[in-house]
Amino acid sequence: MYNSKIIITVILLCFFRYCFGESDDGSVYSNKETLYSTKNGIPIGDLLLTVEPKNPNAITSEWVLTIGDKGEKFFDTQNEKTLWIFNQKQNVSKFVKDLKNRDYSLEVKGIKDLMPFSENGIQFELRDWDELRKQTQVTFIAKASPGEKVTLRLVFYTASSDKKKTTITDEAKLRITFEVPRFITRNNQGQGGSQRQGGGNEVTLERKAAGGAGSAGYPNEPEEIDPQILEAHRQDSIMRAEAASKEQRRALLESYIVDRNYEIGLLQNEVNTYLEDKQTKVSELTIDSLITVVGELKNKVDYWENGYSDILLTDEAIHDKFSKFRIAHALTVKRLDELKEAQKPYSGILDFIKNNLLLSLGIVIGGAVFLKFFIKMLKKLQSMIKSKINQKISMMKADALKKLQEQPGKIKNKRQREAEIEKIDINDLYKI
Repeated sequence: MYNSKIIITVILLCFFRYCFGESDDGSVYSNKETLYSTKNGIPIGDLLLTVEPKNPNAITSEWVLTIGDKGEKFFDTQNEKTLWIFNQKQNVSKFVKDLKNRDYSLEVKGIKDLMPFSENGIQFELRDWDELRKQTQVTFIAKASPGEKVTLRLVFYTASSDKKKTTITDEAKLRITFEVPRFITRNNQGQGGSQRQGGGNEVTLERKAAGGAGSAGYPNEPEEIDPQILEAHRQDSIMRAEAASKEQRRALLESYIVDRNYEIGLLQNEVNTYLEDKQTKVSELTIDSLITVVGELKNKVDYWENGYSDILLTDEAIHDKFSKFRIAHALTVKRLDELKEAQKPYSGILDFIKNNLLLSLGIVIGGAVFLKFFIKMLKKLQSMIKSKINQKISMMKADALKKLQEQPGKIKNKRQREAEIEKIDINDLYKI
């Protein structure tokens, strides 16, 4: 009986530590978090994260983040999967080239830039980059007073490896929050068993003293626990886990739509720059590429919107962020259509007419009057030219007729001269 009560006591203590996040190692946060892909929202795997003060015996701003559990692999997969973290933003092309120069074959799929490990500026002590394979500890600085909450917004990259190369295939963002405890010291056994627990809540477990409700034969023997209480605690633990999961999904969704709003804003600015530059012609290939990127971005956001509809129905702030994206997307598509039209011939004239309707109407009317006057003058000029031509032709005909009438007399005189020459005697010519 005594042994069974001891076992129940141990189980109960473990259960309370699990429910309320207590830890004998001095950690202020310890939980297995699910990493979700920022590309499609699909779960990548579970990862144990633990936060503890670097110096547990004093108030400190230095903390240690432990990634992984007991030196085991992060994810139970057939092919080895590693995590990558960066201390600053890295351009993918340049990073891959630098590693190639170090004889490290790396490929990155579907990612343009590699973002720093800490999104909200908390300083982590790490090299330019790290490839994590098993449990890893990273030190960071977070200046906060006891009782204040510290939020870490972390960015992980997952990679799979084979004999030839390593391929970074996915990105995952995670937000965890812990509260700086009011007492950093470890368990004070002489002060009623008061212990710290992750998340900033304080839980005190007071054991029954000798002579209390315990058995007279065993002064420190605890009371038997009602199974209904255990079940209530179990249900409470499940509800806490579900709430934590929903909060994590909400944080992931919010982070995702904020990034997409930033991307659509950059695309909109790029299109506006092209439209403002009237001198430079934009190629059709460039415009088609922009249209494809904007359309693909919209498809991704639609996928996430459908997958997280339960959050969007209850969280107005995130819903407004999605609405903001849809408006920005519609405006960008409209501006792209304008950019495409602007590359057509005479588009400047059409734009001028649209923007200056009354002036354009006046120009058209004035042009019509001028054209009518010009046509009238042209007809008069044609008539004058035709008259001059006819007059010249008449004069030429008269001259030709006069010459034709004079022609028979000339022929007759010529024949008389020829006859008189024939009558001349050669002897007479000799005498002459």
